[in-house]
Amino acid sequence: MSDSFDSYQRVSLPEWGTAFLKDALLSEADRKLASELASEPEARLTIDEMRDGVRIQARSWIGVVRFDSFELLIEPKLAGDQLGLVKLIEFTTGLDALKANSGARDLLTGGADLFDLVSLLFVEACERLVRDGLFSDYIEHEDELPMIRGRLLADRQVLEKFGRIDKLLCRFDEQHLNLPENQLLAIALRQCGRRAKHDRVRRRARALQAIFEDVCDPRALDLPNARFEITYHRLNEHYRDSHELAWFVLDGLGVKDLNAPGKTGCFAFLVDMNALFEKFVYRLANTILPLKKYRVRYQFASRSIIWNASLNKPYARVIPDLLIDLQNRAGTSIAVDAKYKTYDERKIASQDIYQTFLYAYAYGGVESHASPSAILIYPSTSSTTGQLRLHIKSVQASSQAQVFAVGIDIPAALAEATTRSVGPATTPLTKLIAELCEGREQAPSKHL
Repeated sequence: MSDSFDSYQRVSLPEWGTAFLKDALLSEADRKLASELASEPEARLTIDEMRDGVRIQARSWIGVVRFDSFELLIEPKLAGDQLGLVKLIEFTTGLDALKANSGARDLLTGGADLFDLVSLLFVEACERLVRDGLFSDYIEHEDELPMIRGRLLADRQVLEKFGRIDKLLCRFDEQHLNLPENQLLAIALRQCGRRAKHDRVRRRARALQAIFEDVCDPRALDLPNARFEITYHRLNEHYRDSHELAWFVLDGLGVKDLNAPGKTGCFAFLVDMNALFEKFVYRLANTILPLKKYRVRYQFASRSIIWNASLNKPYARVIPDLLIDLQNRAGTSIAVDAKYKTYDERKIASQDIYQTFLYAYAYGGVESHASPSAILIYPSTSSTTGQLRLHIKSVQASSQAQVFAVGIDIPAALAEATTRSVGPATTPLTKLIAELCEGREQAPSKHL
């Protein structure tokens, strides 16, 4: 496979888009992959075999799906082009991988897909680690040695090797590279070496894979628990960015694909834009709001809101995406729910309205003069920030609670956040948060 890429059919499809491939046929491997993508709790992609072709329905997952006879590129609709998506990923994860990479833009202009681009960023991050020296640590060992090393285990020596001076039982520390920090990178490099389509990226990934597998055994890593077991400190902090990219590669592929045998073949690399958008809104709020004044918490769980009155104990957790309040004053907290849906093109779904009103009642309106309030943020397809105000009304009161649905232009908001400047894309949101946190009632807003 060369840098010019394969000649088989490439189909581009925007997120939430639909395509029909006339006379296309799926192989058995294709059908298995399509079934896996559709069988998850939230289907990443729907592929139906019709009498005269194949119908494909994309959702809010971005990336590449490679079948035996064609390649499907699902492109972002709200985050800009693929380079814009990578900038969004970089900002959301706190990486500087794109800034340190000189070949990413050239790779895109040559026809590479998202997986090749992420693989390139990951490969270059690993190459920097190799140049700077891989992380090693001391592990305690016990062994029979011809001379004393470390500490002699005198009690065991007397009991097990009495009178022997040629075999000494010792306990000592030995420096090792066979650590989870290196094992995780070896696993992700293997996947890039198997899946990358661009010849130079694939070759570089395989060369690095050989280096890492020479010093560690990736099979020894408990991958599902590694995310929580690897902790960062002064000695391994420089691994953090490489690990973020490694997890991005592995999460996009999924566990089933990691365990699939064989060569490149069929596979899917898809990014969950719902999860990415939630984290983007959190990083955006932390960037555009003065943190000396506001406290922003991400997915702060509370078990004291939904209560089992019969048993007098918590019934279920409530977890808004963001919880914003003032640093120096106890009062109204504003819950924020981020939904990656095209709500400036259609009405807000009832279940999302119900969920956000629950957050308003649960967290808002602690001060007597403030109506319980919450914010729903969605990506806008317009450069103009839209705002919709919804009320819960009853016979006894004119307004019981209110929800503000705010649409933000991701590329414009990202540009302002990157330069740490509040402009047209983020000013309406910052003003709304300030007014709600300080308990001031809102003037009627235009319904969009």
